[in-house]
Amino acid sequence: MPEGVQFRIGAEVRCDGGEVCGEIRYLDVSRDSHTLTHLAVEERGRLGLGRLVPVDDDHVRADPKTDQIEFLGTMADFKSLAPSDVTTFVTGTKAWERYGGEQVVDTSDVVPGGDVEIGRRYPVHAGSHEFGRVLGVVTDPGHHVTHVILGESHRLRHTDVAVPFGDQDMIDDDGLHLSMSKQEIADLPPLGR
Repeated sequence: MPEGVQFRIGAEVRCDGGEVCGEIRYLDVSRDSHTLTHLAVEERGRLGLGRLVPVDDDHVRADPKTDQIEFLGTMADFKSLAPSDVTTFVTGTKAWERYGGEQVVDTSDVVPGGDVEIGRRYPVHAGSHEFGRVLGVVTDPGHHVTHVILGESHRLRHTDVAVPFGDQDMIDDDGLHLSMSKQEIADLPPLGR
């Protein structure tokens, strides 16, 4: 088990007092510093009403022993954060003419400048091969990504594996590009929870 805190896509985030704020839908990571900057947390059953929670000591506390994530505020504070989704009306389409703007919308995720969105469908490349999908990341106390968590879709014998992520690895809009080979990743021990 790598040292640090796991931030898993789909993990529950609680507000002060134990109330569930929602669950992590995607992670924002700086493409340059490889630092986890925001958690996109969506309230359960409220698709498209997520909030961007800054990953800093004023907003998030994560327990490295239990991997529980807490937003350091009330549900009202959570709802006052910047949205993680933006909805815009699409003009000029046949549907717009027929139904009007309130019927035709486009919703997209909000990703702060310089960051990359890492979600369940975010690809991982080992060498020249696409090698699976990200389940989450492990960060050090400064919130730098130290490991990438891969799950069943990595087609290995393990259920979950933590792949070390270093300076020679890259994050961009096309995915995570790991310097380790497919065989080196296959040789990693399974990740305990």
